[in-house]
Amino acid sequence: MKLVLFDLGKTLEDGDVLLPGARETLEAIHALRDRDGDGPAALLGLVSDFDMPAEPSDVPKIQQRYHRLLDHLGIRSFFEPVAERVTLSTEVGVFKPDEAVFRTAVTKAGPALNFSDVLFVTENRGHVLAARRLGMAAVHVRGPGQIDGEVDTLTDLVPVVEAFVSGDGERSESVVVVAPSGAAGSAAAAGLTWTVLGDVLVLSGSPAGVQQFVDATGAAPLRRWAVPPHHLHLVTQIGRLFQETHPEVPVIVDKGRYLVVALEPGAGALRDRSGGGCHAVRPLPADAVVFDQRAAAGRHGGGPAVIDRRRAEDLSRAAFEADLAALVGFRTRHSTGTGFLAAVEWVRTALAGHGYATQVQTLPVGAGTTRNLIADRPGGGDERGVVIVTAHLDSVNSRGGPAADAPGADDNASGAAGVLAIGRALAPHTSRHDLRLVLFGGEEQGLFGSRHYVAGLSAGERDRIRAVVNMDMIAGRNTATRTVLLEGAAVSQHVIEALAASAEAHTSLVVQTSLDPFNSDHVPFLDQGIPAVLTIEGADGANVRVHTELDTPESCDVDLALEILRMNVGFVAQVLDAP
Repeated sequence: MKLVLFDLGKTLEDGDVLLPGARETLEAIHALRDRDGDGPAALLGLVSDFDMPAEPSDVPKIQQRYHRLLDHLGIRSFFEPVAERVTLSTEVGVFKPDEAVFRTAVTKAGPALNFSDVLFVTENRGHVLAARRLGMAAVHVRGPGQIDGEVDTLTDLVPVVEAFVSGDGERSESVVVVAPSGAAGSAAAAGLTWTVLGDVLVLSGSPAGVQQFVDATGAAPLRRWAVPPHHLHLVTQIGRLFQETHPEVPVIVDKGRYLVVALEPGAGALRDRSGGGCHAVRPLPADAVVFDQRAAAGRHGGGPAVIDRRRAEDLSRAAFEADLAALVGFRTRHSTGTGFLAAVEWVRTALAGHGYATQVQTLPVGAGTTRNLIADRPGGGDERGVVIVTAHLDSVNSRGGPAADAPGADDNASGAAGVLAIGRALAPHTSRHDLRLVLFGGEEQGLFGSRHYVAGLSAGERDRIRAVVNMDMIAGRNTATRTVLLEGAAVSQHVIEALAASAEAHTSLVVQTSLDPFNSDHVPFLDQGIPAVLTIEGADGANVRVHTELDTPESCDVDLALEILRMNVGFVAQVLDAP
């Protein structure tokens, strides 16, 4: 026998009036039959905080007042005999979530019942957590005035109760495994939901289904935990900023940029906050690939991208290091500050010296203004398209404010120096299509520069764009093997594949790919259906130096940056010459 234990106030009623769906829900639960069909599948009970007595003789009078409320609501019959099925703080002497209140309610309803036989239903998030700590199942129903809950309405509760009383609700678990080839198909065959994050697979379902998957694939589970699947959320973050802001949230899978976390009831409000653009939280996508991973192939050549090997190799380590040092030397490149303006002029002079025609856009950021720097080199073909290479030039110190030191070596002097490096490498070569280099301001404040640039493109200019390659943080080594993440959307899948082929031809990079774009200057292009891809260091979320004074050249891996640049320049050169 099971016990479904309800709170009353704000859960079933509010202001002495039944909440919508309360009666229908109680009727549906009362009608559930056991496996033999001979009796009820569950008892219904109430546990409520109510008036405390001044002296013991007041207890019966207070109980009678509560029972009259049940009569007024018309639901007393569901909880008869009330002497066994209704428990008040009045009689226990303490309020919920004290264990004594719950234990009294369970013992009165059935001496043989254990906490594991109880499903507690309330709108109080704290009481849900307390009940779970005691070993009860518990559900948070969205109460009056609340913005979220595990179930939105009382009638949504019925299938949850059905699963609980049938035993299915007790058998759900989640597992992390190293993902063998074809694992997603095996997970689906076992009736499990699955999510791929690189080399690991997150599975949710019954223990029997998990065991079927293990037997079929030979996978060794890395970690098991009893968490309702709807508690699992995906965090996409910059640096470790989500973890620094919310250390109380348990992390189940840590892939740097991507986390799988378990959000307790009430923490769902995190989904509605942007984290200042530093992180995003959403339910863990089911039966989906968050990011895929391809092993390093080495420079074996043989693919179409090999035709551009000469240009991919035509990158100067010394020039890249000098550009990186020069950009960091401005102390801070805050979007609206004088250091940023000086950096724009320095880069403009450098690109003009390589033969690029330059222009500057001015745009508002808050109460100030910032700049976009645009540099063009026309192609020589007919019906020319354009390939765009971008990065943001600004830096920020989130701890110290606009005037604080913000060297931004990796974020994003590395990407800006990468634009210079590609511009320098391709300047001597003629091509069929136009090459455009763009350095954005205002990225750190909310992608202001890239949004302004994309909004200003005419329909004809958008149609000419063959690909956008964005570089944001390309010099932070966060993994044992040098790794790059190629992040885009369905519209840029072909660009991702071509970049991966270039990486295989020109580098020894491990390549991760994702169609889950987040908070960099490729996003405004993608929003307009323009094929854009972010190229960023692998596991960038593990980089704890970003947005601080610690993001200095000494922490950069120039070899990683050069590998990413070889991949990018090989791809860009190929597309510039393609028919």
